[in-house]
Amino acid sequence: MKIAVVTPTFPPYRSGMGNSAAELARLLARGNEVVVFTPLFPSEERSDEESITVQNDKIKVEYIKPLLQLGLGAFIPKLYQELKNFDAIYLHYPFFGGAEVVWLFKLFNPKVKLVIHFHMDTPALSWPAKILSLPSLVIKKSLFKRADKIISASLDYVAHSSVKKYFQSWPEKFNEIPFGVHLDKFHVLPYDIAALQALRDKLGIKKGERVILFVGALDQAHRFKGVDILLEAFSHNVQRITHNAKLIIVGDGDLREMYEAQAKELKIAQDVIFAGRVTEEELVKYYNLADIFVLPSVDKSEAFGMVLVEAMACGVPVMASNLSGVRSVFINGVQGITVAPGSARHLQKKLEEYLRYPQKRLKMGRAARELVEEKYDWRKIGEKLIEEFRM
Repeated sequence: MKIAVVTPTFPPYRSGMGNSAAELARLLARGNEVVVFTPLFPSEERSDEESITVQNDKIKVEYIKPLLQLGLGAFIPKLYQELKNFDAIYLHYPFFGGAEVVWLFKLFNPKVKLVIHFHMDTPALSWPAKILSLPSLVIKKSLFKRADKIISASLDYVAHSSVKKYFQSWPEKFNEIPFGVHLDKFHVLPYDIAALQALRDKLGIKKGERVILFVGALDQAHRFKGVDILLEAFSHNVQRITHNAKLIIVGDGDLREMYEAQAKELKIAQDVIFAGRVTEEELVKYYNLADIFVLPSVDKSEAFGMVLVEAMACGVPVMASNLSGVRSVFINGVQGITVAPGSARHLQKKLEEYLRYPQKRLKMGRAARELVEEKYDWRKIGEKLIEEFRM
């Protein structure tokens, strides 16, 4: 089968949506011909051509220069012509400026199978992005009605999202396929190996100090990750009660300076390490350093949290906001702990409770790894995804 994957972001741009689109495209490439279509953003331009084609593992990627671009929204009318001669279209949604083109193509080519992967709602769009999203809102019901299949990482999220009416009207179209992790890459490392000790020395983490870890983009588009809430929670007695806690923040972006300034204002800069961007190999080491991983997202812009699965694969308990979708990634009290979204005080309380009893880490960490092996192995997920295109 020849499948066109249409996504608003794709590597080298770093985002959960783009990274998951890349992994899912590679899974589909097992026995199928896969071509990815994605906007060529100005920061990524490598020539003056309208599109750039690269070979990425077993998939071909077409970076198309948009006619209009606002934030991560991009109007790419050239996509319509590119979609000809495909058996199926796999649309990663939301894609403001791309979904409309797919809708129009499906309207005139009803026999071409359309599978929509609904990632998330976008409640915190900037005003320019909201303007670009208006056409998508107009055609949204028609687009989902014409879709042959609709995939989401969590039906719990769908049931509380902007597409819940479609879920209620056409439940047979919807299927839950979670995001996954490569178990051979993300795994538990021995505590005393030289590579981990070298990283501790590099970061200045002393023996006996406990580590709270956050991983995510520090840019305006990902402000919903709640880094400011985490910093505030950490400042409220966590390090004084435990005497030896460090907070490591992995990631970079245009808000990093603001977060660094907040840490200084809260007088916790000496206990907060901004590690910047790291390679995937280094990231595994950072996860293994952690006593707990925290994802304090504040609204439904966070629909799943791939970093939660990565951390659990490394045997690390997780703490995440009690948001639809996110809360279904793990069982509260077994592999992790849920906290009230946007509440620094509640996050502080739960961190203190967890760090006060270090024996929890081993039991919850073991349960976390077992859950990932059972539910979030990319190989098992790939089988489910391919089946959606066969049906």
